[in-house]
Amino acid sequence: MLPLTRYHLSYYTRSYRYLAPLIAYVGFLLFVYTISPNPVMESYAFSSVWLYVVSTWIVWGFADLEPETQQSVTALQAGSAVAYHLSKLLLMAAVGMLLASFAVLYPALAGKLERWPAPEEWLAAACFHIAMFLLGMGIALWFTDRGFGRTAASLPALIGVLVLSLASAKAVAPLPDRIAFIRWLLPPAGILSEVLTRLGHDKAWLTIRAFMYALAYAVLLCGSFVARAARKRF
Repeated sequence: MLPLTRYHLSYYTRSYRYLAPLIAYVGFLLFVYTISPNPVMESYAFSSVWLYVVSTWIVWGFADLEPETQQSVTALQAGSAVAYHLSKLLLMAAVGMLLASFAVLYPALAGKLERWPAPEEWLAAACFHIAMFLLGMGIALWFTDRGFGRTAASLPALIGVLVLSLASAKAVAPLPDRIAFIRWLLPPAGILSEVLTRLGHDKAWLTIRAFMYALAYAVLLCGSFVARAARKRF
């Protein structure tokens, strides 16, 4: 699995597809933090949302990077289609951890926050950023060739899902109470952002429940994608 992941990393870095989302991610955060000091958890809630958006950009561009024939050869060398797709997910998860680390550490170490974060704030910010990246990754995978199939409508549909998931509270507000549960069927990115902003005001178990729900949602998206992609012929 490790050599396969290194292969994907080498293939990805040679493509230079990472440059645009990386520059956008880092550059925008640096720009936002030019004004300081900033509130701690509100800043982390914002950067987690930005990471969520950028993660879909990164994964959507990476998933179908290899030509179809090259994918079949690589999967054959990997021994199974499952191992092939899992190695891609592992690489993207590692990238997500690096981007999350930057978003969490930079504003604090650079003195851009109004105070030094408490230990529980460090932990919550790190976990929620990682969860946001995994959510974005899981969503983007389903709008690739191995998901629903990449068409001219794939990108607009992906953007639509992102907007709905972030604005889920306002989107379902006009709906009757009996069907308000629809909000919980959408990716819980908006819920995570709200919980992170309110950290310290809600009970701790509510924060943990939100994180576990988002993590389970992301794992379900990624796991079902791998199962579907492995069944499709190259």
